[in-house]
Formats: sequence, structure tokens, C-alpha cells
Amino acid sequence: MIEPLIQAESIHKGYSLGRRRLEVLRGVDLRVDTGEFVALQGSSGAGKSTLLHLIGGLDHPDRGTVRIRAASLQTMGPAELARFRNREVGFIFQAFHLMPEFDARENVMLPGRMARRSSVEVQAEADALLKRVGLADRLDHRPGELSGGEQQRVAIARALVNRPGLILADEPTGNLDSRTGEEIVQLLLEIRRERGMTLVVATHDARLAGRADRVVTLVDGLIEA
Repeated sequence: MIEPLIQAESIHKGYSLGRRRLEVLRGVDLRVDTGEFVALQGSSGAGKSTLLHLIGGLDHPDRGTVRIRAASLQTMGPAELARFRNREVGFIFQAFHLMPEFDARENVMLPGRMARRSSVEVQAEADALLKRVGLADRLDHRPGELSGGEQQRVAIARALVNRPGLILADEPTGNLDSRTGEEIVQLLLEIRRERGMTLVVATHDARLAGRADRVVTLVDGLIEA
């Protein structure tokens, strides 16, 4: 039997809002195999982003276990978890989350420098990635000088700079117009094929979900059967 890349079991996660408790995930089980492209769908508040954050080690479940390559994230200390996020996972967010004071090259280099790779090696990787995403002429432009689509291309390059095996994308086309969103979809799928990566995307974009190997729908904190 093939060992899954991601195994989430009986995941519960809630948040306290004043005196009220909001249960976002209520016993989710999810398996994702190596190289698979899974789209998470569901209405706003269904738990898509929360599940992505738990898989990526950005948050902890209240109950349940998340394993990546059979290693439980819940058993990792803060330093080990930070290394996992930096080296094993590439994150792409709807709001880009680029550093406004850094140019495109510096933004892409940041995870590599955090991993203490040599600046020469990381810069070469960043330049190659920016060329691959169509921004060879934007290396020294800061986010404020780039369009939304260009900023998302920088974010994709940044997610790839440490060559992770897993990419987690949260509404990667959500802040883009339809034409630019289609370009980003095409780019993500091409790079995924080229690198053989596992891709898990939370999206409302039917075009993106329609190209996934599998669509998982969340309803009221549970995976719809």
C-alpha cells in the first residue's frame, strides 16, 4: 500500500469568539497521495483555509492528527516545525503577502535565506524562477510597482525556491480578474507537472477545481460524502 504524503485524521478545530465557540472543523479525515492535485471547495466559513493551515503546520488542531510522510506535526517542537514549513511546504496566499520593502528577487530569496542557503545559490534559483514565471524583466521591482497578477507570480516563485514537495495554495486566483486568474491557473499546473509536486488548493474558482485530480467538498466543517 502506498504511504500517503498527507494523512489528516479526526481533525477538530474551533475558535472562541467572545462567549461563543465556533467549531470550524468537526472530525475531518483527509488523505492526499504524493503527486496528487486536490482542490478543497465549499462555501465561505466551511473550513477550507483552516484545514490548509493545519496541514501546513501554521496552526494546531484541537483534536486529531496531521501526518506528513508519516511524521506527526503535533509531535514537532517549534524549531522543527519552522524547519518543516520552510523546507517541505510552499505557501501561496490570496493576498500575496509579499514584503513591500523588498524587490521581487529579494522576496523570492527570503525562504532560501531563512534556510541558511548561500546567497549566490539562492539568488540564482530566484532569478531562474522569476524567469520561469515570466518576470525576468521585473527582478528589481517592488510589490507596489507590480500588478496583482505579477505579485502572485512572485509569490509562486517564492513558494518554489526551496524546492518543496508540497504546495498549499489558499484562493490563489481570488484577488485576480478572470483573465489573469486563468494565466495563474495555467502556470500553477505547468509547474506542478514539471516538478512532480503535490498540490492542495482551497478555491472557489471552478476552472481551477475542474482541473484537479480530486475535489473535496467541505460542508459545515465536515467532508461531504
